[in-house]
Amino acid sequence: MVKLKQDPNKKHYFAEVDPAEYAEICNKAIQEKIEVLAWEQGKSDKDVEKYTINSFAADKYQVTLESAGGFLSKLSSSKLVDKDIFIKIGSGKFQFFTTTIFTQNEETKEYQFLLNRSVFKTLQRQNYRLMASQHIRIQFRIDEDTLHNGLDISAGGTAFIINKEDEERYQKGTVFKDCKLGLNNAKFDIPTVKVAGSWPVKDIEGNVTDEVKVGVAFEDISDDTEEEMFKAINGEARAEEMRKKMLEKKLNAK
Repeated sequence: MVKLKQDPNKKHYFAEVDPAEYAEICNKAIQEKIEVLAWEQGKSDKDVEKYTINSFAADKYQVTLESAGGFLSKLSSSKLVDKDIFIKIGSGKFQFFTTTIFTQNEETKEYQFLLNRSVFKTLQRQNYRLMASQHIRIQFRIDEDTLHNGLDISAGGTAFIINKEDEERYQKGTVFKDCKLGLNNAKFDIPTVKVAGSWPVKDIEGNVTDEVKVGVAFEDISDDTEEEMFKAINGEARAEEMRKKMLEKKLNAK
């Protein structure tokens, strides 16, 4: 059996939900009309479809939905029918994720899916740090002439690599104004950024290189921007977690 390296965030950020809690989650979503987001696996969440839950059949873990979009979206059929999708049920700190097959009842035309795969909930909102990867692109722009590829991102800051010759510009405590942050397709205005620290980059043999890692903290972010940033990080992290889980199953099956 092949064991993948454990994601250090996983043990304290995502927790698997006991199926006994599914009814409580869905009933809360029904009562508070909490939004359900759905998008096809392997596709961008910019093509997300929005729904609300009508009912939950606890005996077969079946969720029935209706479109939360405008009038035209309710008239047209979903593009997700019979496809393998990501599902997010959430608002604020109430966040749950899973994958499933999206279906439509031929008689009632209601959309449905089964909670027949692992469901995860989020924990410790402020502490999760999402690493850059093949699927996660992080870009941090200080000004029109300076764009860095981020190594990681959280709601509190990001980190990137610079050449040692540029180290003077990034001394601890240095403040930059009116910066831009990109996480895949999501874009954010960051009013103030302060350098939290810098560290020499070493090669695999432990020798210091001519590169330096810089960590910066976001400041003066509005509540709305922080919430949108959290949602973006949360969504990308959940998709990354699902990809790792599917890869682990694939490797274990060999």
